Amino acid sequence: MTDPAKTDPAETGSAATLAAEPNTLGATPRASRKPLIASLFSRRISGECASVALGVFAVLFGIIVTAHLVRLLNRAARGGISVDTVLAAMSFQTLNLFPLVLALTVFIATLVALTRAHRDSEMVIWFACGMPLRAFIVPLLRFALPFVGLVAVLTLAVRPWAVTRSLELQSELQSRDEIALVAPGVFKETRSGTKVYFVERFSDFGQSLAEVFIRSADEQGESITVAHSGDVTRAANGDRFLVLRDGHRYESGNTPGSWRMTLFKQADILIQPYEKQGFNNTAKSTETLALFGSDRPGDIAELQWRFHMPIASLLLVLLAVPLGFVNPRARRSINLALAVLIYALYSNALSVTNAWVAQGRLAPWPGFCLVHLALIGVVVALLAWQTGAYKRWRQRA
Repeated sequence: MTDPAKTDPAETGSAATLAAEPNTLGATPRASRKPLIASLFSRRISGECASVALGVFAVLFGIIVTAHLVRLLNRAARGGISVDTVLAAMSFQTLNLFPLVLALTVFIATLVALTRAHRDSEMVIWFACGMPLRAFIVPLLRFALPFVGLVAVLTLAVRPWAVTRSLELQSELQSRDEIALVAPGVFKETRSGTKVYFVERFSDFGQSLAEVFIRSADEQGESITVAHSGDVTRAANGDRFLVLRDGHRYESGNTPGSWRMTLFKQADILIQPYEKQGFNNTAKSTETLALFGSDRPGDIAELQWRFHMPIASLLLVLLAVPLGFVNPRARRSINLALAVLIYALYSNALSVTNAWVAQGRLAPWPGFCLVHLALIGVVVALLAWQTGAYKRWRQRA
C-alpha cells in the first residue's frame, strides 16, 4: 500500500483536477439548457399557431366565398347582374373582406392553440421549464407579424383598388343595353319601364333566344310580341337588333278593347342603348396617400379605418394570451364565450367611433386611440390577474 504521507503532490493535483471535471462538464449542459428550451418553445408555439391558422383561414375563406357566390348567383338568376360578371364581382368583394378574414384567422388560431396547450397541461410543462406567460408574446408576435403586414398592405393599397374596380363594374352594368340583363325564365323590366322581356332559354353565349315574350307600352299604345326564336345581331353602324322569327304581334287599336294581330316570319327590333355613366369616387375608393391631405371628416374616418385593421390584428393576438387560459375544473367554453364578447364589443366600438369621426361628432385623435387603449388596458388587466401580479400589488398596498 502507498503511504498517504508520501503521495506525490503532482498526483494529488491530477486527482483533484479529475474530480473537478465531472462538475465542470455537468455545469455546461445546465447553463445551455435554458436557451435550448427557449428555442424549442418558440418553434413549438409559432409552428402550432401557423398550422391552426391554415385550417381556420380555409374555413373562414370558404364560408365568405360561398356566401357571396350564392348571393351573386341569386341576383344573376333574378336578372340583377349579368352572369358573365359574377366571378369578377365576387373577386372584388372577396378582396374587400380579405383583411377582416386574416385578422380573425390570427386571433382564432392563437386562441385555439393556447387553449389546447392549457387543456392538455402542456402549459404546465412550459411553466416548469422556466417559461413565464410573458414569454409567449415573442413567438406569438413572430407568428402574427407577417399576417399583420399583409393586412396593412391589403387595407392601405389593395382594398381601395378593389372598391374602384367594383364601382367601375357597376357603372358598366348600368350602361349595358336592355337585353344584357335578361335572365332565362325571369320577367325583366327595362330601366325606363316601357318594356318587359321574358326569354325561356339562351344559347350561343346569349346571342340566340328561344320562346321570346316582349310587352311594350308607350305613348302610341301597348303591344305584345311573341316569337319562337330570335338572335342578337349588330348592324354596320354599330346598332344592335333583336331579330325575331316565327311569331306574332298584338297591338292595341284606336278604340278601347280592340287589338290587331300580325303574323311575321322575321321582325327586327332595335335594342335601345344606354349612355355610359361614370361613377363618383368615394372615400373607400380613394388612394391612401390622397386621404392624408384631406380635411373632410369622411376621408379622415376612412383613413383611420385603414389603420384600425392592422392595429386590431396585433392587439387581438395579445388578447388571446390571457384568454387562452383554461381551468381544467371549469367549463371549457367560458374563455371562448369571453373572447367572443370582448371581440364583439371591440369591433362595434371601432365602428361606432369611426362613424362619429365621419359625422364630425368626435375629434380624430380620440376617435382613433380610445378603443385601442381600452383593449390594451383589458389585456394588461387580464395578464395581471392571471400571473398573480394583481394579488401581489394588493398585498404590498
